[in-house]
Amino acid sequence: MYNNPPAFQFYPQDFITGVMYLTMEERGIYITLLCIQWSKNVIPKERLALILGIKWEKVPHLVKEKFVDKGDYLINQRLFLVSEDRRKFIQKQSINGKKGGRPKTQTLTKKSSSLKVKVKIEDEIENKDIIYPYSNIEFIEIWNQFKIYKNKEFNFKFKSIQSEQAALSKLSTDTNSYDHAVKSIKSAMANGWKGIYPDKANNNGGIKTNTPKYSDDFKNFVNDAIQS
Repeated sequence: MYNNPPAFQFYPQDFITGVMYLTMEERGIYITLLCIQWSKNVIPKERLALILGIKWEKVPHLVKEKFVDKGDYLINQRLFLVSEDRRKFIQKQSINGKKGGRPKTQTLTKKSSSLKVKVKIEDEIENKDIIYPYSNIEFIEIWNQFKIYKNKEFNFKFKSIQSEQAALSKLSTDTNSYDHAVKSIKSAMANGWKGIYPDKANNNGGIKTNTPKYSDDFKNFVNDAIQS
């Protein structure tokens, strides 16, 4: 089993945004479970009641929504992706080290936020995948928080994976960057809006006319997901 480093990156602003609807007790349960997962790779259900003081079945639903129940164990999808990225990086460094170091002709490139990423949603209808317009795991987290917000404030849930995919497709069309999309989602929650209304104004006070361009791959995937 892969052993994670003793620490993982912690983003205070993202954490505060992610737990804004949790009580202090619920936040304590949440961060405790994250620490267990990082140290053990997964969260074993065995003796979980001893660690938390309550059984998993009694854990508040807003905390439960942040984890995927695998039967004998639990995982937080975002932390799992962070761990996987770290594991792959260390493996790559190890291989390069055995070869005498990283090849001089190799250059490291930062992943573009325009890349697409498929994240498995275990509880979705027919085990289909949702594709997100931005690969940042922070975007996936803020989108999940927006769904919790809509459920709590308006008793609204997407009725199907197709309807959620359509909402993501609309957001990708109405925004021109990852930062723009996240800002629009946060603005909707801060103002108590049921929907997302991205700011269309540009730096000169006019109306934004440069509609973002997405690859045919993203467009085809979204169309297929909506029509299926």
